[in-house]
Amino acid sequence: MATQLIKKMLGIHPQSNVKSLKNLSYFGSERHGYLVPDDFLNSESIIYCVGAGEDISFDTELKMKYDSRVYIFDPSPYGINHFDEVKAFVNKGTPLTLDPKLFSYHYKISPKQFNEIEFVPVGLWDKKDILKFYDPERENYSSHSAYLFTDSKSFIEAPVDRLGNLMKQLGHSHIDLLKIEIEGAEYKVIDTIVEDQLDVTAILVEFDEIYNTTDKAFHFRIKNSCDKLRKAGYVLVHSTVALKRLFVKKEVYDRLKKLEFNGKQK
Repeated sequence: MATQLIKKMLGIHPQSNVKSLKNLSYFGSERHGYLVPDDFLNSESIIYCVGAGEDISFDTELKMKYDSRVYIFDPSPYGINHFDEVKAFVNKGTPLTLDPKLFSYHYKISPKQFNEIEFVPVGLWDKKDILKFYDPERENYSSHSAYLFTDSKSFIEAPVDRLGNLMKQLGHSHIDLLKIEIEGAEYKVIDTIVEDQLDVTAILVEFDEIYNTTDKAFHFRIKNSCDKLRKAGYVLVHSTVALKRLFVKKEVYDRLKKLEFNGKQK
């Protein structure tokens, strides 16, 4: 109890600064899913899902639900191979199952919708570069990282770029929803969003350092990153204990809150 109180006083508790929305829906598998506001996305929405790994359940479910314009980014062999594997199974009409022994999940997307998803084999960073992605030292952990695992002797090299550059290349002046699950690189990417004043309406981010920390200061690195978003006009509307968080621009938050209130009045 004392620890939780101290965290609240320091502003590093998982629920610090959360201004919740009630009308949220869950998409994706148990391990890699996220909550998204209702009455927010549609078929014209542009969605960037950064960090595929070996689970693109969230990405595909948003395509199924809203038929949005979905782009998946991942430069790693794991991400590329998994996307290709799902594509092959979907096009054959054979359901692919993730984690059959633990958290069983079946891809249900149609071939037509899956083939409308665009895969971009590039990672996010603060500049265009060829970056070292270090191998995780934990068993059964598939994600490489440019920020974590730097003591590892094994790594791959892959292309990265600044988010603003990729948006220009793809012809997008705005993003409706950005999901970043990128093993510690989220700090740099959030900095670029704020610095470049990018038009990103909602941001889903998993702060991966909580799983792979080497010191206690990670709490304050996460807090600092979240504070930057809040100062840039975002509202933190949801946070899990494991610090998977949803930020929404204030004007959209206000609109969604008004819909929530009007729904209560009926």
